[in-house]
Amino acid sequence: MISRRYITQYIKQPSYLLMLMMLASCFGEPEFPLEPEIEFAWIENYTPTELNDSVYIALTFRDGDGDLGLSEDDVNGPYAPYEEDKLPEDTVANKYHNNYFVSILRKEDDGVYRPVVFEAEQDFNGRYPKLNDSGRDRPLEGELRYGIVLYYDGVLQSPLNKGDSIKFTINIADRALNESNEIITAGIEVGTPKGKDEEQEETATPTD
Repeated sequence: MISRRYITQYIKQPSYLLMLMMLASCFGEPEFPLEPEIEFAWIENYTPTELNDSVYIALTFRDGDGDLGLSEDDVNGPYAPYEEDKLPEDTVANKYHNNYFVSILRKEDDGVYRPVVFEAEQDFNGRYPKLNDSGRDRPLEGELRYGIVLYYDGVLQSPLNKGDSIKFTINIADRALNESNEIITAGIEVGTPKGKDEEQEETATPTD
């Protein structure tokens, strides 16, 4: 897809509402690794109510063969919701039913960012759609935008509180189940707006 730009939207609602927005750009025929590579671009936060934030995260990506994204029909085999070799009583969720993986880090009193533990059925993972409709392998690069409705102060049993300083760790997978590098976003404060034009420096924040 040379010089082609498009936008699509995906909405998922488990215990939290997740929205995925993707803006992809494809240029020429550069040479990239076959595993996806991502870099943090920006993060912004809106506070539409007193009890939730709308967080938007953008990252840039590049991939050597363009096997990125899942369609609505990709629900069997390696993309099934559950691991298919398990007995019904041993049902285990299949990580690769999704291809966009998100965790939240919160700054603790000692200044270290540590993973936040949510209820077992609550996560922020999702899917981005197929980006290459050319019918052949080809390198792709562009930008993925991902949106999360983030609740706090006990709403939906959220462990987050207004005023918490948080960051997000993100990585993605391609159709061959190759995972990208992991990035850490710039920080936001829960309940406080932040525009994407404000400081967006990605930092290698210490975590435990």
